[in-house]
Amino acid sequence: MTFRIRLLVALGGVLWLAFASLALRGADTLFAMPIAEDGWYALTVARNMARGLGITIDGATWTNGFQPLFTFLEAGAFSLAGGSEEGGLRLVFALAALVHGMGALLAAGLARAALEGEAGTRNLAGALAFAGYLAAPKAFNDFYNGLETVLQATLYLAAWRFHATGWRTRMASRIGMGAILGALVLARIDAAVFVAVFCAAELWRGRTRIGEAVRVCVAVGATAVLVSSPWWLYNAIVFGHPMPISGFAQQAFAVTGERTEAAAWAIVAEAVPWIFAGAFENSWTAILRLAALAAFAAMVVFLRRAGKLPRPDREQAAFAAVLLVAYAALVSYYWVEFFAYWFYVRYFAPLSLLAFVYVPALAARVVPRAAFAAVMACAALAAVLLAFAWRGEGIFGHSSNDIQVALVEKYVPADATVAAGQSGTLGFKRAHVVNVDGKVNAEALKWRGRMWEYLDARGIEWFVDSTWYVELYLGEDPAAHGWSKTAQDDDWVVYRRVR
Repeated sequence: MTFRIRLLVALGGVLWLAFASLALRGADTLFAMPIAEDGWYALTVARNMARGLGITIDGATWTNGFQPLFTFLEAGAFSLAGGSEEGGLRLVFALAALVHGMGALLAAGLARAALEGEAGTRNLAGALAFAGYLAAPKAFNDFYNGLETVLQATLYLAAWRFHATGWRTRMASRIGMGAILGALVLARIDAAVFVAVFCAAELWRGRTRIGEAVRVCVAVGATAVLVSSPWWLYNAIVFGHPMPISGFAQQAFAVTGERTEAAAWAIVAEAVPWIFAGAFENSWTAILRLAALAAFAAMVVFLRRAGKLPRPDREQAAFAAVLLVAYAALVSYYWVEFFAYWFYVRYFAPLSLLAFVYVPALAARVVPRAAFAAVMACAALAAVLLAFAWRGEGIFGHSSNDIQVALVEKYVPADATVAAGQSGTLGFKRAHVVNVDGKVNAEALKWRGRMWEYLDARGIEWFVDSTWYVELYLGEDPAAHGWSKTAQDDDWVVYRRVR
C-alpha cells in the first residue's frame, strides 16, 4: 500500500471521527443545524415512540408522514437515552455517523472492483472513494439532517455490492437480496420503484431461461414485499391508503419552469456531489460543476481513444443501469407531481452514488495526482462545514425556523395551541402544535382551501408561519376569516384569530 493510499484511508478515518464528534456538541448547538425542518418531524415521531406515545406527531395524532426505518432506529436511540431529548439526539448523530462510515466502506469496495486493472490502481480507486464519500459536502448535507438519506444510500450500496456475489445461484442469497431491497423500501418508500425495475431487469436478463428468471424474481420480490409489508399494512389499515400522507400533501400535477430548473439543478448536483454550496449556490458553483463533468467526459474519451478504457464489472454495471432507469422514472414523477421542488436535491440523492463509485475508479487510472489533490481539497471544505456545524449552523446557514420558534415563545401563551404549515422544528421544541400542511396530520388534508374553518372548529387561535403559508392557509385576506396580524420578524408572521 503506497503512502498516498495510506494517507487517503487515514484522512477518511479522521473525517469519520470528526462527523461522529457532532454527537458531543453542547446543548445550545445540538438542537440546531444541520438537522433540517423535515428532520424534526421524524425526530418528534421517534421521541414519542420512545416515550410510549405510539406513532404520533404530538402524542395523540397518529401519523405516517415519515420514512419508517431510520425513524424507528431514531426511536431506538431515544429509548436507549431513556426518552431524553438531548441524549437521544446525541445517539442519533452517532447513528448517522456509523451508517455514513459503513456507506464509505461499501463505496470503496465498489470503486475498487468497478473496473478491471492492476491491484495498485484499484486500491487507489477504493481509497479515493472512501475518503471522497466522507468528504463530499452534498453527502454531509444529506446525511446529518435527521432524515433517512444516509441509511437509504448505504442500503443501495449494500444491494449493489451484494449484486456481484453470484446471488442468483442459491435460494438463500435470493432471499438475502430481497431482504436488503425490502429494508431499502422501508428506508424510503419510493425505492419500491427501484425494486420493480430490478425485477423487470432480472426477467429481461433471464429471458432465454424464463422459468428460472421468474423463480429469481418471485424470491426477491416476495421477500422484499414481506419485509416491507408491516408498513404497507399500517398505512392501509390506519389511513386507508398505502401511500404516506406526506406524499398526498405535496401532490399537485403541473409542469413549470421552476420545477424544471430545480430538477435539472438537482441532477447536476448529484452528478458532482463534491461541489455543493447550499445557500451560497451561485453561477460559480454551476460553472465548477460543468467543468468537472467536462473533465470526467474527457477522461472517458481519452481512455477510449487510447484503447485503454477498462471494462466495467458486468454485474456492477447492470445494477448501475437499473438505478439509472428507476431514477429516470422517479425524477419524472416528482417533476410533474410534487410541487415541493426545493426537495428534489434530496429526493434524487441516490444518483450521486454513481459518481461516488465510478469517478474514483476512472480518476485513479487517468489523473491519480489530481484526484488525490481534489479529495484533499474536499476534506478541507468538510472541516469548514464541521466547524459551522459545531456552531449550530449548516450549509444552508442558520435554520430560519428558529425565528418561528422565537416568535411563538414571545407571543403565544405556553398553554395555547398554535398551528403552522411548517411545524417540524416548532413541534419538536414546543407542545400544543398542530400541523396544517398535511405532511404529518391526515385530518388537515380534508380542509385544503378552507383551513380557517378547520382552525375554527378546533378552537385554535394562533397561526405562526411564513407569509407564503399564511396566504395558502388563511387566504389572501386573513382578516376576512377573522385573523389579524400580531407580529412579524423577517418573513415570519404571527396571526391571531379574533372572535
